[in-house]
Amino acid sequence: MASAYDVADFFVELANQDDEGEMTNLKLNKLLYYAQGHFLARTGSPLFEDSIEAWDAGPVVPSIYHKYKVCGNNHIAGEGLDISEHFTEEELDLLLDVAREYYKYTAAYLVNKTHKPGTPWSQTKRNEAISHSSIISYFTDCERLTPFSEILAKKNIPVIGIRGSDGILVLPSSENDVYWDKYGEPVTTVAI
Repeated sequence: MASAYDVADFFVELANQDDEGEMTNLKLNKLLYYAQGHFLARTGSPLFEDSIEAWDAGPVVPSIYHKYKVCGNNHIAGEGLDISEHFTEEELDLLLDVAREYYKYTAAYLVNKTHKPGTPWSQTKRNEAISHSSIISYFTDCERLTPFSEILAKKNIPVIGIRGSDGILVLPSSENDVYWDKYGEPVTTVAI
């Protein structure tokens, strides 16, 4: 099982590899919530042990919030860590799927999304832990995340299940196929 710190480092390092990436404490905590929720829905087990609490600003992992509160609303700088070595293949696949789906959104958008009626946050008293059962129920019924492998299968794209050293690249099955980036878009060059 990964730690909440490992998962946070994954998202921070991902943002620091993107020239336009912006990772704040608020956005990071929402990504942790979505990662935990989707992992619970897929596997029935938590991705990390730390609880997620229902704070005024939405779901928050207190240990991660306190680690980065010195950053305020500013960008969290990465440390150049090798983020893929701390995860099983199943965990890494899920984190990449969460990044593909939610990374593109602002912290404000993610806060609004978590505050909608019927979400686990909206049904939990402030400053209390959000139960795994409510998270599983919501992410199973209302917030399903399609794995990247299913997206490629639906597009009838044969792939070899290998990722590049950055943990994102999915290689084509032959040299005549195109390469696909982490968002399922074709790319013409690939750095391995």
